[in-house]
Amino acid sequence: MSTEKGAAYSAWSNMVYSMRVHWRARPLTLICCGIAVLVGVGLPFVSILMPKIVIDNITAGVTPGKFILSVGMMALLLAVLSSVKSYADLITNDSVGTISIFKHLQTTMIKHLNMDYEVLESPGYAKKGEKAWRAMQSNHSPASNIPRVISQLLMNVLGFLTYGLVIVTVHPLIIVFLVLSAGINWMALTRARKLEKDTREERSKVQGKLWYIQKASKEPSGGKDVRLYNLNGLIGGIFQNVLNSSTEKEHKVATGDMKAQLSDSVLSLIRDGAAYAFLIYLLLNDKMTLGNFVLVFAAIGAFSGWLSGILRSSSELMRSLSEMSDIREYLDVPDNSNTGAGHKLPSEDMLPPAITLRNIGYTYPEAKEPTLHGIDLDIKPGERIAIVGPNGAGKTTLIKLLCGLYKPTSGEITLSGVDTTLYNRDDYFSLFSTVFQDIHLFCNDIAGNISQQSPDQTDYEKVKKCLEMSGLLDKVNGLDKGESTLLVRRVHSDAIELSGGEMQKLALARALYKDAPVIILDEPTAALDPIAESEIYQRYAELTAGRTSIYISHRLASTRFCDRILLVDGGGIAECGTHDELMSNGGKYAEMFNVQSHYYKDGEVADNAEALNLA
Repeated sequence: MSTEKGAAYSAWSNMVYSMRVHWRARPLTLICCGIAVLVGVGLPFVSILMPKIVIDNITAGVTPGKFILSVGMMALLLAVLSSVKSYADLITNDSVGTISIFKHLQTTMIKHLNMDYEVLESPGYAKKGEKAWRAMQSNHSPASNIPRVISQLLMNVLGFLTYGLVIVTVHPLIIVFLVLSAGINWMALTRARKLEKDTREERSKVQGKLWYIQKASKEPSGGKDVRLYNLNGLIGGIFQNVLNSSTEKEHKVATGDMKAQLSDSVLSLIRDGAAYAFLIYLLLNDKMTLGNFVLVFAAIGAFSGWLSGILRSSSELMRSLSEMSDIREYLDVPDNSNTGAGHKLPSEDMLPPAITLRNIGYTYPEAKEPTLHGIDLDIKPGERIAIVGPNGAGKTTLIKLLCGLYKPTSGEITLSGVDTTLYNRDDYFSLFSTVFQDIHLFCNDIAGNISQQSPDQTDYEKVKKCLEMSGLLDKVNGLDKGESTLLVRRVHSDAIELSGGEMQKLALARALYKDAPVIILDEPTAALDPIAESEIYQRYAELTAGRTSIYISHRLASTRFCDRILLVDGGGIAECGTHDELMSNGGKYAEMFNVQSHYYKDGEVADNAEALNLA
């Protein structure tokens, strides 16, 4: 959806959405917003009415008892209204905004965890995210405070009507003059809001760059390069350039707001001065009592405040609703996969399944050329396949297509003869155990990272078996808390940090624990030393027993145990066959294998990193 093309979210829809969020979270908040409207008008009105009653009682010569009673009742009413207002303001100020931002953070997290990976990774969704995060970055952001802004607008409107009724009893022309000057100020505020809206996307992009650079500067992963290559000046210069651009854009918006506020101040001075002069004229010519003069004099000052409040609140509400559209557009991005009822998965006796790819192609968003095209492949149940090829050839993209993380832009993938798009997305995911190059640990203990389940649902014996098969059991047994040792030190102060090779072993254990019929290993031994890598290869038959296995590697010497080897190059499958067949063909596979074999001497792997990589 796009809020810029046809206003997908109306003002009314956004208001209802915001109210529903707050009502479901804490109904008292909206009730207090309503109370705040009434007492917000009633309290100042009683305050300006009280001097009139005092003056009228004095000029009328009422008895002391009646004077004390009337003034005492007004003072009591002021005290009650003041107490109610304090309570209502406390609830609304503490809850409105906070409720919204927490709810949107929760909704966004759930959205990220469940949405299609392809959508999550897309540039278009990232752009929407930049605008949405800017709109909900704090509980003071307009989009998070729609109930409060609405209550302020209603309070100003009610105050405008109440005080206007008082003023119109003196002379209707005063109202006309005050409203006319307010209309001029409204035009100035509208221009300021339009400038802000027109530049919001551009400012969001710049803010996104600033956030990225700031985040990159504090990440330990890049800290070594920054220091050893003295990149702090370069990064600081880039940040300063982007900051200057952001400052310039924000300055334009701030200047528009300043001009609107200055216009409001000047017009308020003119209209209030003229109105006060007229009241003084009426009083001096005995056309108004002193009590009414005091009341109307105070009402005109307050009336101007209500008018200005209507303009500010209306302008703020427009901004709030526009930003709410940005948030909802971000949250409402639909999935492309089938997340509803799907075709029944193959039965246990049909697993592992046969997988067929016909004329498969994939083009990344905003890319000019396809990464893959014309892929035809039949994967037999239980077959072991190795995929090799130069960097950037599309090997990992092919794996993501097989897993269902990506949808082909052309062609069809079938599993047991059924188009994979007909299966429920999450059911289809259950068929795959994967180890990708970029391994992520979760803020849980080792057992939880492997089982991906809560402690009461984790099979600890199975965890130990998978740790043993992946070669990590000795490391875990040497820890004080064993498999209950926490990971991710950023979250847990008593957590441990695993090396790159240990992380790969843990990821392999995680894939083995899932025990899915298809296991996919994308460079699973890239961070392992040659001895640990050799141990994994020796156990490969055991690790993949009863499963279809697909193995990506740059190390061609490690592909001999596979039934078939696919060389991906030029966007397609350039060569296919066993190791011996491909070597006898003398094609690119043989050429790359011979290049790598130069780095092997006396049966040992040379230290040169090129010995283990094609690139």
